[in-house]
Amino acid sequence: MIVALLFAMQFEANAETCADMGNLPQQPMNACAHWEYELADAELNDVWEQAIEYARNYLNHDDMNDGRPSGAQRLLAAQRAWITLRDEHCAVYSYHMRGGSAEPLLYHGCRTSMTRARTSELRDLMVEDQ
Repeated sequence: MIVALLFAMQFEANAETCADMGNLPQQPMNACAHWEYELADAELNDVWEQAIEYARNYLNHDDMNDGRPSGAQRLLAAQRAWITLRDEHCAVYSYHMRGGSAEPLLYHGCRTSMTRARTSELRDLMVEDQ
C-alpha cells in the first residue's frame, strides 16, 4: 500500500507515462485522465479563439438592423451554455462512482470526449459558412 501511495505521489502525467494507462494503478490513471482533459481543453481554447474571431468577422450582419444578436453574441452564449452542459452531464455520467476512486477517471474522460467533440463542432462552424 505504501509503495502504491509513493508511486501515485511521484507520478507525472505525460504522453509517455499515460500511453499504457490501463496498466496503471487508479490514482495515476486519474492523473492521466485529467492530463488528457487539459490537452483537449487547451486545443478547444485555441480553436475557440479562431471561431469567435470568425463569428465577429463573418457572422455579424450588423447591416440588417433586425434587433437580433450577432453571430458572435450567439456563439458566446452557446459556448457558455455548452460549458455548463458538459460539466453537469459529466458529473451525472460519473455519478454512479461518486466518492469512489474511479470517479475522477470517468468525469475527466467524459469531459475529454465532449471537449474534443465541441472542438470539432467549432471547426465545422468555420468551414460551413465559407
